[in-house]
Formats: sequence, C-alpha cells, structure tokens
Amino acid sequence: MNNSDHYKALVALFDKQLEFAQNLQRKIIPSPGSFISDDYHFYSYLRPFRKVGGDFYDFHFLEDGKISLLIADATGHGIDAAMITSMIKLSYSYAMKDDYINQSPSLVLKQIESDICQQMDNTFFTAIALVLDPKEKMLCFANAGHPSAILIKSNHHIDLLKPSLPMLGLQQFMPDMNYFDMFLDFSKGDKLLLFTDGLVDAQNPESEEFSIERVIYIAKNSAHLPISQIGKNIINSCIEFNRHQPPADDICILGIEFDE
Repeated sequence: MNNSDHYKALVALFDKQLEFAQNLQRKIIPSPGSFISDDYHFYSYLRPFRKVGGDFYDFHFLEDGKISLLIADATGHGIDAAMITSMIKLSYSYAMKDDYINQSPSLVLKQIESDICQQMDNTFFTAIALVLDPKEKMLCFANAGHPSAILIKSNHHIDLLKPSLPMLGLQQFMPDMNYFDMFLDFSKGDKLLLFTDGLVDAQNPESEEFSIERVIYIAKNSAHLPISQIGKNIINSCIEFNRHQPPADDICILGIEFDE
C-alpha cells in the first residue's frame, strides 16, 4: 500500500468513526417534541462546532409533575467530547432511577462526576442540573461552573442562576467539597434560559465576544414573547453579531416557560 492509499484508508476509517459518533449523539439527545408537559413549554437549539460536539442536554419526568433537566458542556470538540457526553447520558439516566438523588440537582451532578472520574482521569465539564416543581411553583438547581442561566420573571425582572459549585472533574482535588441545592420561585409566566459558553464566547471579526450582557439585553427586550421566540431572537442576534464567521464552539440553548 502506497502513502496515498494509506492516507485514504485512514480518512475512510475516521469518517466511519465520525458517522458512528454522529448516530450515537443523535440518539442520546432527546428531540424537543418528546418534552410533553401540562405545565411547561420547552425550546431547544443545538449546533455542534463539528459534526459531533461536547454540548449535551437531557430531561426526565419525575413524579407529581416534576421535571429534571440537565445541560452540560464537555471540554474539547469532536469524537472525544461526544464520547464524554454519552457517558454523561448514561450516568444521568442511572441517577434518575434513584428517587432520592433525582430530587436533588447537586446530588445528580455529584453522581455524574463520580461515575465519569472513575472511568476517565482529568475529564472536566460544566453543567447545570435543575428540578422544576409546578405544584410548589419552585425550581431548585445546582450550577457547576456553567454560564449563568437567565430567569425572566413574569414582571420582566431578570435573575441569574450563577455558579454554585466548581467545574465538574475537580472533585478529585477537593474531596471535602460540599454539594448543595439553590431554590428559586418559578411561577406561571416565568421563563428560564440555559446555554453553553459557545453562545456568549462567539466572536465577531473584531474579536468582540457576544457576551452574557447581550443575551440578557435580548432576553429582557423579548420578555413579553414566548420562550421559543426569545430563543430564536438570541440565535439570530448572535448570527448577525458574528457576521457569519465560522463557529468556534458548540452552541446549545434551552428554554422553559411556565404556562400561564
């Protein structure tokens, strides 16, 4: 086999592995249409930097109308990051079977971190886990080094769900770390936006970042609109801002609206 044939064989092998990773990622990330709730509207947008990426989300329906939601961002891009997201999916699904852990977002994150760190050293990722409770009109969350989520109250006031824990993967260096949940009112008409850093770090040709300040500005000015339209406004503004520059990272945006 000459060098040209060897190169073509390697490319074909890589393409086959990439296709496998693509098919796997399509299966582990739920379609927006599978989110069926009498209380909440759901919006999602996911654009990998390459054919596969490290941005991931999932949700699970709990008892009494509660919903668990997870968004995560694995370091890196491509096949390696996609494999990490598949491990996050498996661990999250396993955690949902435990009726004690699935009520606590921080314990969900602790379980995922523990599972992955047992299998892979020096694997780091950010995540937000939350539980929505329509009966109590509350949400509880844990933010592990992830960009702050944006809570839009029905009166258009803005609150941020800021990081409450360090990036996941650091547990091995911080054995005494305390995992805890944060609680907020989430009532009818309230909306929540979650996103990965590919959105706020997106740059225009002048190397300016889109920034969380711009996302907050758009969210506040679109607060009267349905959550799906708010998400679309943010995406369209980001595309306009970077003037169709090639993407440098995965972008994921999730939206939740408590139906009035």
